Amino acid sequence: MQAFRDLVRGWLGKALLALLMVPFAIVGIESYFVGGKAAPAATINDEDIDQNELDRSVDQQRQRILASMGENPDASRIDLPVLRQEVLKSLIDRAVLSQQAKKAGFLIDDATIARLIQETPAFQENGAFSQSRYEQMLRNIGEDVVNFPAKAKKEIAVSQLASGITQTSFVSAKELDALSALDNQKRDVHVAMVTAAPYLASVQVSDDEINKYYKANTAKYTSDEKVSVDYLVLGAELFTDKVLLTDADVDARYAEKVKALESNEQRRASHILINIDEKTKDADALAKVKGLEKRIQAGEDFGTLAKEFSQDQGSATNNGDLGFASKGMFVPEFEKTLYGLKVNEVSAPVKTQFGYHIIKLLEIQKAPVPTMAEIRPSLEADVRAAKSEELYAEAVEKMDALAYESSDLKEGAKQYTMTLQTSPLFSKNGGEGLAGNRKVVQAAFSDEILKEGKNSSALALDDKHSVWIHVNKHEPSRVKPLAEVAAEIKSALQLDKASALAKAQADAMTKAINSGKSAVEVAASYKVQWQDYAATARTAPAPTMDLLKVAFRLPNPKANTWTAESAAVAKDYAVVALSKIDLGASTLTEDQKKQFMASLATARGQQELQDYVVYLRASAKIKETTEKK
Repeated sequence: MQAFRDLVRGWLGKALLALLMVPFAIVGIESYFVGGKAAPAATINDEDIDQNELDRSVDQQRQRILASMGENPDASRIDLPVLRQEVLKSLIDRAVLSQQAKKAGFLIDDATIARLIQETPAFQENGAFSQSRYEQMLRNIGEDVVNFPAKAKKEIAVSQLASGITQTSFVSAKELDALSALDNQKRDVHVAMVTAAPYLASVQVSDDEINKYYKANTAKYTSDEKVSVDYLVLGAELFTDKVLLTDADVDARYAEKVKALESNEQRRASHILINIDEKTKDADALAKVKGLEKRIQAGEDFGTLAKEFSQDQGSATNNGDLGFASKGMFVPEFEKTLYGLKVNEVSAPVKTQFGYHIIKLLEIQKAPVPTMAEIRPSLEADVRAAKSEELYAEAVEKMDALAYESSDLKEGAKQYTMTLQTSPLFSKNGGEGLAGNRKVVQAAFSDEILKEGKNSSALALDDKHSVWIHVNKHEPSRVKPLAEVAAEIKSALQLDKASALAKAQADAMTKAINSGKSAVEVAASYKVQWQDYAATARTAPAPTMDLLKVAFRLPNPKANTWTAESAAVAKDYAVVALSKIDLGASTLTEDQKKQFMASLATARGQQELQDYVVYLRASAKIKETTEKK
């Protein structure tokens, strides 16, 4: 059970924190408040993945990729349609695992979820759970208090199922010794390069070949449709200095704060749970819990009985103690009873969806109420932020009206002294800066804005910034004429033909060597040189990793002979040959063996999990309805 607690706590401490750290600006606030019901991105056994969830996940992954590019990220390197399909595949994989976890009975009770949420550092202030922080952070990521615990339960169930696969794989000591020996193996490798360049002068390309290739590969010579947009960005910070702050405003905010704190008491409870399941009927569970109630009334220790009899394994080991919890953390029946108890009072049996509970209230903790003087700066900041956001919201409405009524964005720029900016050209795949926002790209290529020349309505960049766009320049997609690309095609065809001749030479050399002919004589006959790499390890820096892979799959040569294989190196070819193998031996210490056995077992477990997901996908009814963007 402790392992399970470590697992779920690890998930909440890492996965939840990572989730909360995702910038809300990535998606745009409008993603969460779209009217109507869009077609799902995919349906897996009657369970939908909605478009907003997919959009959010795609944008998060895109941001991670851009961040990995360093100081000068290039958004044009990201193929959004491909990325979208990859992310959708991951969501489908998660869905089939979740459904299987439910079928397999991986469950976690509400009380445990409540406790784990309270223990998540992201939801704490000064080391203690904060209901207001919890709610605020959930709002920031588009989640709500009602649905989040259920989502957490679902994710933990998936983690349990996955762990059952990944953490049960193992590697034997014999396997490890064999792998270590293979890893330490050394080979005498030889490489001869056969380049395409010497053949270029001898190959000819006709006009007919050029024309035929052009017709068959028109898509290669078709430019992307591109647009450039004029745009205005309006931010809430523009209105911060325009807020008129009064004492009455601050007093009202303080009163709200005090009321919230006073209502945010936490209660520490202990409970005994008797499950109702296939083995234990309702009447039997009730009889058992009533028997425990009588023993408590007779003076037996509640905690001792909880440790011995409670079927909530998460709390039983701690004498039934559930820790401190705020309202909304437990199922309604449990919470109603808990908040009707006095400190040290024990309830009568209470039935919930999990079974019968006996509840004891251990402690009530009220939130400390700070003085006005202690928190006045933060109160003023709250009021200023709220009022500036109100002014911002009003400005967005006015800008929308101006944008609708105007033929361009100049009037809007004057109204709020904003700078009218112009983006570089970008395609439907997006680009850098503003063009990195998928909503902006979609709007720019919409019929209303592109073809009808209208201004967009407000497009939210985040919860405090909106942008309006107007197409400045449009470059339609076009097929480049043959005359423009003929020279390029001719060079490509010449190189292909030269490469084919280089391949034929490399294959002929390989065949001759494998038939037993002297590799030295073969090289001399073709006027190429061998580059020798004696006692080469599998991870050697030379010749290259790709050529080493070829060398290490070659069979052991017979005495006084070599084995060889040809391999493409761009448009050139290499003949990779092997003259000798020095069999390796395991050199691992016992400590190293333990470490590597664990690492290899983890890798094997991950592969087994991937294989299991492939099986689940094949067994599931999956319908993808996402648009191919």
